[in-house]
Amino acid sequence: MESSLNARLTFEQVRASGEPCRPLEFPPPQVGKGIRVRALVIDSNTGERRGWSIIHREDFGISSKIANGHCEPQFVAYAPSRQLQTAIYGSVWACVVLKRHYGVAANNDAAIAVGIEPGSPCAPIVWETTNRFVAIKMVEWAKVQQSRGALLEDPIKEIAAMQYIGNTSPHLLGPVEALQDNDCLYNIMPYCNGGDLFGVVVNYAQESGGERGMPEPVARYWFRQILKGLFHLQSVGVCHRDLSLENILVDNENCLIIDMGMCLHVPYNDPAIPGNVVDARRGSTRRLMRPQGVCGKHNYMSPEVYANTGPFDGFAIDLWSTAVILYIMFTGFPPYEMADMRNKRFEIIAKGRLVQQLEEWDVHLSEDAGDLLQNMMKVDPRERLTLAEVMSHPWVVNGDVQPPPPRQSFH
Repeated sequence: MESSLNARLTFEQVRASGEPCRPLEFPPPQVGKGIRVRALVIDSNTGERRGWSIIHREDFGISSKIANGHCEPQFVAYAPSRQLQTAIYGSVWACVVLKRHYGVAANNDAAIAVGIEPGSPCAPIVWETTNRFVAIKMVEWAKVQQSRGALLEDPIKEIAAMQYIGNTSPHLLGPVEALQDNDCLYNIMPYCNGGDLFGVVVNYAQESGGERGMPEPVARYWFRQILKGLFHLQSVGVCHRDLSLENILVDNENCLIIDMGMCLHVPYNDPAIPGNVVDARRGSTRRLMRPQGVCGKHNYMSPEVYANTGPFDGFAIDLWSTAVILYIMFTGFPPYEMADMRNKRFEIIAKGRLVQQLEEWDVHLSEDAGDLLQNMMKVDPRERLTLAEVMSHPWVVNGDVQPPPPRQSFH
């Protein structure tokens, strides 16, 4: 796997690049005006008609095509079909993608479906289903207002970060579009059909009677993809800050890092103006960041984030969390309750006895796997492996991989 300067820099090199500073702001997100209305929808497979509460852009302008020299809007809408999970400020839904129906559909039927007088000249658009899906995180403005200042997760920043990161990595969940109305913010994303990677680990643990997690070839298959996603995050100068198995979705044989609500925009030295900081695309060497609060899940959190007492390297804390992900993939259980020496299991890891501890629990790893885990979970970030060192580690590079069996798609 290829490397880059971002992935190779050590903690000491980053510390030497300048004084710790605050993370940068992401560019403001592009959010369109959305509408949620009841409309007539025709099932393209069965011909069945139904009234459905749908979401679409007010001007239908998410994209366009050139036809005969004219720009024509592409009519796209989304019909919530099934709630996938609750979220801090709302919920996440699997939604059917709709397109405008140009076939035979009486205006009266469309009007009746939404409570408009038959024969009205204001009869609404008729829609039809496609076989495509998206996931929409529906954020309720009222809940955002109630929690303002109390939570670190920021739904506006999440959309800004996703748009900044873009859609070029197959292992990061990118944006489709973002809409808002008076009640909700709609973050529209690709739909993944396999749940989260935590569920995959749980399945392996259950099959083994709770004695272990994934076989190493299976763990290697997923871990390589996670590293590619992390590599892209580092290449654009973003620290995720909440990496976990629950924040990695599975789509067929592919996995994608999600949930950018707590991520940080890493500052870089400005080569043109000494002392100034810019983003990774214009900067040279990244800087350490000042403490930003205790953030993330305790059993994935790095010791420097848990302590929250000094400057930290955003890339190093993500690598720690990635090591915890690998540990759970191997074992089926987390390595500790919190990254603090008062926790006995953490203390054992901090003293370099991770492999010995697992052996005593009858969890047997290959020599390379044990070496990788222990060196990724170094309490002192100066001793922790960089992403480049992880990507070139013998356990990552060598050995068989075992892709997962096909999973049933949601319809």
